[in-house]
Amino acid sequence: LHIEPQYRKIPIDTSASILTAGLLGEQYIGLEAGAEDEYLENNSQLDPGIAQSAVILEQLIGRLLYSMANNSTTAE
Repeated sequence: LHIEPQYRKIPIDTSASILTAGLLGEQYIGLEAGAEDEYLENNSQLDPGIAQSAVILEQLIGRLLYSMANNSTTAE
């Protein structure tokens, strides 16, 4: 992942998530800065224990629709 020089002061305890822009938009990596005073260096990696699991909006919508369809068939 290339990060522009003006954004390179990323604390070492920063977490990352894979997010979706809009309903059917592109995916992007969202960073939530931590509180550490030490910063990542070139070619550093985020701690996998801090990384957030990806939640894809399309999957959540699919689950919601499935749940709604399932509830309507059991109500009949």
